[in-house]
Amino acid sequence: MFAYRKQNRRAPADCRGFTLLEMMVSLVILSIIVGGFISALSTSEQSYARTELASDMYENVRSVAELLAQEIGQAGLVTLPITTLSQAVAANVAAQAVNVSQTASMYGGEQLLVDAGSTNEELVTLTAVSSNSMSGIFQNAHASGAPVTVLGAFPSGIVPPGATDGSTSVNEPGKSVLNMFGDINGDGSLVYIRYVCDTSATPGTLTRSVTIITPGVNTINAAQTLLSTLIPNPGGTPCFQYTSYPVGTPSNTYVTNVGLTISVRSLTPDPQTQAYLTMTKSFLDLSPRNVLAGFELGNAGLANRLQAAPPNVSLY
Repeated sequence: MFAYRKQNRRAPADCRGFTLLEMMVSLVILSIIVGGFISALSTSEQSYARTELASDMYENVRSVAELLAQEIGQAGLVTLPITTLSQAVAANVAAQAVNVSQTASMYGGEQLLVDAGSTNEELVTLTAVSSNSMSGIFQNAHASGAPVTVLGAFPSGIVPPGATDGSTSVNEPGKSVLNMFGDINGDGSLVYIRYVCDTSATPGTLTRSVTIITPGVNTINAAQTLLSTLIPNPGGTPCFQYTSYPVGTPSNTYVTNVGLTISVRSLTPDPQTQAYLTMTKSFLDLSPRNVLAGFELGNAGLANRLQAAPPNVSLY
């Protein structure tokens, strides 16, 4: 006889699902968690965007400051590419044209050292320059192939405020200008560079033009925009500030220090505040080392090592 085995069966209450109330509570809790996550993610994204805006402003200003520091440091440098006489020269009390291997970076009024190191070495002031010759008074004879070099510096490598076409702290409302020239690129080529900081409109711009100095060419090249987010500096401080001293007889004015203050705003508004971020940076000790070298030469009375500016510089 088989024994009857009673099977265990769950009570109906043990098999029931979630109640409507429990599901609603669960959904509310889940919504709160998801909403908090989305809010935290959105805040994080906005914070990241804000950081990126500030970083972009800083990098743009830093790049401009580095370029300015390099070019200001080179301003006033006088050099020539390797140059030699292409013909023998006889001594003469009158000016004569002499063929040379090249005439880049030559101009009327420049003082060149001919035959350096030889017994015939002399300093010749150029009276004219053509595509293949230079003119001046040669008091000594020189053989073909004699080297031609240049010494000294441009006292006005940073064109002083108050000079014709000079640099300015405030040239006209909202504008500040920096003009400089010399072998800025260190390649034997004389160039003229102009920076214009214009905050007469908002946002303003910082532009730069570069022109190779060529005798008879009296216009500068078109400017390129370096920054397009400028705003006026606090307290009306100009973008460029200058320290200058007159030295010597006749007097040359040397700009011995250039200060730079730039204020910019972000390209787009801050996603959190919907306002533009702003930043002001000052670089107060941009030193024109070649102009300073000229300053020392002027103080020492070595006027024959101070080069006159190319004539067309004042026309730019």
